[in-house]
Amino acid sequence: ASSALGLGGLALPGVAEAAGKGAAFDPANSAHVALAFRKLGYSADDKLTFWWMRGTRYGVVGSVATPFWDMYVAAWFTTRDLPDGRWEVTVANGNLYTPVGGTTLLEKFTNPFTGKTVDVPYNRPRAIKSVYDQKGGSAFAPAQAPGMKTTSSTDTGPAWVVGDSVHVQGDMMMDMRPVDPGRKGFTVNDWSTYIGSAADVLDPRKKNPPAAQMFNDILDYPPWLQMGDQPGTFVSRCYGRKVFDFKSMPATWQALFTKKFPDVAADMAAVLRA
Repeated sequence: ASSALGLGGLALPGVAEAAGKGAAFDPANSAHVALAFRKLGYSADDKLTFWWMRGTRYGVVGSVATPFWDMYVAAWFTTRDLPDGRWEVTVANGNLYTPVGGTTLLEKFTNPFTGKTVDVPYNRPRAIKSVYDQKGGSAFAPAQAPGMKTTSSTDTGPAWVVGDSVHVQGDMMMDMRPVDPGRKGFTVNDWSTYIGSAADVLDPRKKNPPAAQMFNDILDYPPWLQMGDQPGTFVSRCYGRKVFDFKSMPATWQALFTKKFPDVAADMAAVLRA
C-alpha cells in the first residue's frame, strides 16, 4: 500500500489522491502536515542530506539578551521507511562556535556574568536514531540521568501557507527533574519551523525538496558553563537551509569542522553507518 501511494513509503491517507487532483496543501489535513514535516525537515528517500544553520547564542536575564558566541550548526542524515507508515532518521551533528563576529574556533569562553573562563566542549559526532509515526510524532526517549526523572515530548504542526510556501513546525521538549532535593533540574525547548514549496510537498516525484529552517531553543544553562546560581536562560536564534552535499555547507563551518574532525569530514556518511 505504501509504494502504491508513490510517497516514498508514507502511508498517509488522502495525500496521493489530493496530489493527483492538483489540490492545494491543506493545513487542516493532518496527513499533509505530517508529509510537510518529513519532506521539508528531513526527506522521503535515503539520500545523504545536510542541514546548516547560522546563529548566535545568548544569555538572557529578564528581558536583556547578552551575546555569548556565534553558532555554526550542522546536521547530516538519512531516512528509511519502516512498517505501518513509520520512518526512521539516522542523524549526526557537528556544532561549532566562534567569538561573536569572528571565524576562529571558540575553545575558551570568558563568561560575562561570572567572570570565569571555561573550556568549550565539542563532542565527536555520533549517530542518533529516531522513529516517527504517520503523524510526525516521535517516540523520543532520552537517557535517564542518575538521580533525575526525565520526560520528553515532540510536537508536529501547525502548518500554514503563504502563496506557494508552506511553513510547518516541529518541536522537541525535555524536562529533567531531580529525584532528591538539592539538585538543579534542566529543561530544553527546541523549536523549529521548516519552510518550503507546498507544490513540492504534494508532488510524489519530489521526495527530498529544498527547504529553509528557522530555529530557537530555550533552555537552562548547561553545567559546563559553571553558572552556579546565576539567574537567566540560555537562548539561541538560528536560521539555515537544507543542502545535498558537504561542499554546499558554509565555508567557515567546512574549514572549522575539517580541522577539528578531519577523519569525519573525509567520509560524513561513515558516522551514520557506525
